[in-house]
Amino acid sequence: MLIYRFPDSVDADVSQVGGKASSLLKGSGAGLPVPPGCALSVEFFAPWFAQLKASDEWSVFVGATEKNMRAACDALKARTDQLTFTDEQKRAFDEALHGYHSESLFAVRSSSPEEDLEGSSFAGGYETILGVTAATMDDAIRRAFASCLDIRVVIYKREHGFVISDPKIAVVIQEQIDSEVAGVGFSLNPVTNNYDEAFFNANWGLGETVVAGLATPDAFTVDKLKMSITARVTGAKETSIWLTASGGTQEKQAYRSSELTLSDKQIIELAELTHKVEILYQKPMDIEWAFSKNKLYLLQARPITAYVPLPPEMVTEPGQKKHLYLDVTISLQGLYKPISYMATEFFRAAINEWLPGAIKSSLVVITSGRFYLNLSSAFALAGKQRIVSRIALVDPLASKTIEQVDESVYVAKTSPAMKLLPMLLQRLPVIMFYVIDAALSPEQTHQRSQKELKRFAIGARELANKDLSITALAHTLLSRVLHTVFRYSIPLVLASRLALEKMKSIAHDADQADLGRLELALPNNVTTEMGMALFKVSEFLPDNMSAEKLQQGLQNKSLPSSFLEAWQNLMAKYGHRGPQEIDIAAPRYRDNPALLLDLVLSMHTATGETNPQEQFQLNQVERGKAYERLCDYIRPKGWLTQREFRWLYRIVENLGGYRETHKYYLVFVIDLLRERLLREAESLYKKHRLDSPEQVFDLSLDQLDRALTDESLDLIQLSKTNRIFIDRLSRVPQLPTVIDSRGLILRPPASEAREGETVGIAISAGVAKGRIKVLHSPDEKPLLKGEILVARATDPGWTPLFVNAAAVILEVGGVLQHGALVAREYGLPCVAGIPNVTAVWNDGTLVEVDGSAGIVRLLRDDKE
Repeated sequence: MLIYRFPDSVDADVSQVGGKASSLLKGSGAGLPVPPGCALSVEFFAPWFAQLKASDEWSVFVGATEKNMRAACDALKARTDQLTFTDEQKRAFDEALHGYHSESLFAVRSSSPEEDLEGSSFAGGYETILGVTAATMDDAIRRAFASCLDIRVVIYKREHGFVISDPKIAVVIQEQIDSEVAGVGFSLNPVTNNYDEAFFNANWGLGETVVAGLATPDAFTVDKLKMSITARVTGAKETSIWLTASGGTQEKQAYRSSELTLSDKQIIELAELTHKVEILYQKPMDIEWAFSKNKLYLLQARPITAYVPLPPEMVTEPGQKKHLYLDVTISLQGLYKPISYMATEFFRAAINEWLPGAIKSSLVVITSGRFYLNLSSAFALAGKQRIVSRIALVDPLASKTIEQVDESVYVAKTSPAMKLLPMLLQRLPVIMFYVIDAALSPEQTHQRSQKELKRFAIGARELANKDLSITALAHTLLSRVLHTVFRYSIPLVLASRLALEKMKSIAHDADQADLGRLELALPNNVTTEMGMALFKVSEFLPDNMSAEKLQQGLQNKSLPSSFLEAWQNLMAKYGHRGPQEIDIAAPRYRDNPALLLDLVLSMHTATGETNPQEQFQLNQVERGKAYERLCDYIRPKGWLTQREFRWLYRIVENLGGYRETHKYYLVFVIDLLRERLLREAESLYKKHRLDSPEQVFDLSLDQLDRALTDESLDLIQLSKTNRIFIDRLSRVPQLPTVIDSRGLILRPPASEAREGETVGIAISAGVAKGRIKVLHSPDEKPLLKGEILVARATDPGWTPLFVNAAAVILEVGGVLQHGALVAREYGLPCVAGIPNVTAVWNDGTLVEVDGSAGIVRLLRDDKE
């Protein structure tokens, strides 16, 4: 079909009419108050693209570089002025608009098949023309069509992985609503991610000022469960845009700016409409709406692109008891992006191997790409304060966040203790026996552990070379490594921690700095040893060696034999490690040695700096001196206390370094399994059953095992299915550490503004440091990579600048305006509501933008 009318047309696929038109057709068909209109389909514009692709301007556009892309886009857009309707287009168009009054006004909007989807909003990149008359209709359609060739759209496409050489566009023509008040709405709270709140921005007149960020709108928050208004904020409403009877629009300045735009009745009506839209589309939605003569209209509906989704198993029904979750992948491992599907399955198997009741009791949640601790269950099991104090050891910010929580909102209805008790009664006494044994003979325990850990590594390598199924190999390796670390590593760390706490208790009133130095440069730490091993390798490196020559020399084995031997020894011991190493899909140092080679080169070329070996020895001396001072301090407490203190120190000194050992051997096992998986994947790839060998990490162990005996199993489709939720998580710029089962993101308490801080409104979460660049127009001067964009307001014309920005600071705008939406999509911290913002800082000023707290902090600049 060339044209789809609504409300009488059937639904149309996004590929035919674009995201905007598809949602309007669906909403209109469901009886939502959508103004009537029609959609000119992608097929309708096929003749125009045929003409463009035959032009010289198209050839220049397709071959354009980043440097001349803007000129190529502008030339191609200018070429669209020559396009005219074919007879077939004209007949279809006249038929679609038959029945409208000759004086009717219309809104003409672009509708791209790539726009208004869950992963891409294009936030104002495409054109909207308001107040269109019959006389100006052809020109408006050409403008809307041409916007798919705009530099803003091309840059957005390139940044989001779309093909720019095959544009497609549809156009929506909709009866214009002459609104007294209009705006946008979210079916969840865009700042807190709360699924149980709706949020609205509103201004007088047409909604364009809100969407494009031309005014600071009113803001309203609604509790969807109670349908009650929880917040009303009056915006400055500096500018409003109004429809004129003859077509086009006019602006008014500060129109009724001190009054709220919506009555309570209208706000609740909006919330009810938003709820209907969310139910219809079965996902969080972003809408544009308008009130005209007190009647509410739905102008647009699209999926929210920037929010944190939760897997179904973690979501509770609205109004039901909520659960609170801690993202362990962030708190313990610092991984802010999802791990692979295979890694998730591996760790689910690990938990079931050692703590079988943990997942069934919901104490631990392992879902696609993430690991969570169910804090509700943990509170019920151990009490909130005990949990808070333990989390403070690994993530102080998360601990502060959880500390302010009202646990009565989140405590589980039933304690997981009864489900876990049999397992705990079986496991804990054994571990505590090993802890006591380690404390009684720390030196002998260390020697025995070193011997057993080496024996384990040899046995694990032998096992990996046996002809076992992948699932059998994984479970056997897991069983052995868990048995080993819970016998020869973890109890040693527990013994040292208990001993250290006891020492601090004995000398609690001594110098706290000396107590802190007791943990300096402890031996037997595999991570510290790796740093020193790297330095030793660097000593064999010839002088005047570039990074490129070093890498080539390693590949060609043309470097000195002493260096090659040292490097080989380093890889033998540490080659299985690397960034994001707990993810079986992550490359190892052995796979990508460039990271370590850069470190080796920097260590070799560093002059006048203390090397890791020397620093470790200096820290050991410092620890020893602190220990002796503490011994002198506690001498008045008696010889028995002194003897206990010295014995505790022996435990800490011998066993404290083991805190990294269990991870080292777990990663060692992960790497052995990874090597086996890649061997199998290479064979499957050659048989065209995988798109790449690395796609194997998008499967489960069981799926891969079945694939080796069942050639009919579609591995490519399975991998795509397994990745659906992980891909959704990957689009979230910044995953939260603490979140509840209704999507609410909890953050640490905000600090009060201090000297050097400027307070605004939190618009987009995150923290970024950079130098200020004040712009009064998007083309005033270049915005360099990593600079902080400061502007009074941003409309869609500013979109290309967001690619380089590290953060955004605005004077005008609301949570749902253009700048806020784009900032959240790009993961940029954003603060708004700072008066006279373009005069607050000068270009080059170093600041920190805290988009979560709405604070901009002035930083000390060492260059000044």
